[in-house]
Amino acid sequence: MTANNMQLIERAVPRGFTIPEVIIAGSIMIILCVGTLTTFSYAVKINRGNNLRMQALSVLQLEVEFYRSLKFVPVGSNAALDQGTYTNVRQRPSSDGRNFNISVIVENLPAGTGDGTATFKQITISAIPVVAENEGWLQNLNTTVALQRVRSN
Repeated sequence: MTANNMQLIERAVPRGFTIPEVIIAGSIMIILCVGTLTTFSYAVKINRGNNLRMQALSVLQLEVEFYRSLKFVPVGSNAALDQGTYTNVRQRPSSDGRNFNISVIVENLPAGTGDGTATFKQITISAIPVVAENEGWLQNLNTTVALQRVRSN
């Protein structure tokens, strides 16, 4: 082989990456992986909160049906419709078994009327999930529904 051919062969043969190129490429890959994992964990957290909110809404629907079924007539109305604030009235499980504490506020409208003379009530129901202490952010989900009842004669 001639010297000219040897130079062509040396130019054609790859020599590999240098250490600075490998370090830079590795650093870029690490930054991309950390960003992707952070985004993924945030998405999982948000989806978990949305799932819990949907479960709370199904529990609230059951509670609304319960309060709609109560007797609200001039005499002999159900005591659960008496005006007041009732914290942790009951625990109700969702379809997947997670428990929710139910709190209720019953207001007579117009304000100042007694339970015997009230013809209109506003009932506000809140469902608060029972979660472990390390999941405290899930307890701050605002899952509340308000319904109104008119007395039947």
